[in-house]
Amino acid sequence: MFVDTVITDYNGIVLFEPHLLQQRYGGAIEEGTDLFTRFTTTDEGDRVLAEGLIVPVLAIDDSPYKVIVRRASEPEAARGPVIVENGVFPLRVAQGLVVADLVVLREWTEGLGWKPVDVEPGSYGVTVRGFRVLDAAGSRIIEAGYEFVLEPRDALPPLTADVGKNMRVLW
Repeated sequence: MFVDTVITDYNGIVLFEPHLLQQRYGGAIEEGTDLFTRFTTTDEGDRVLAEGLIVPVLAIDDSPYKVIVRRASEPEAARGPVIVENGVFPLRVAQGLVVADLVVLREWTEGLGWKPVDVEPGSYGVTVRGFRVLDAAGSRIIEAGYEFVLEPRDALPPLTADVGKNMRVLW
């Protein structure tokens, strides 16, 4: 299980397999490449999602978030009530995952802000669950975050998640 804080500056979080994403682009991605615009203005984004290369959490508030990545067989780890859920995202792992601010797709900088996540190679179905913890009075958010729940699969599952779904937890 992975638990860490990710600070977002570009309204999103992304879980991805760097090796496989770079393989898709000939083995390397040129520094500064804007993959985000390519993914959001062409069908390439849909293909990358369907190929299991990226699991995004989009259009969220810039903030520090607790991020949890766990296998479905591990105990639930969300710190507070789950208030939003989205899945299933297909995900392929060859060498390992990283979680990072979405800005990595806007201006590719290999390794910058990436947090490595140790996951066994294979195919997964991923569900993203957003949670938040309120103070005792229920009037102030004291922690918020996202849990990526990975369920091992024999084959890559179809994408059934809605990338346009409101995943905000800070309201």
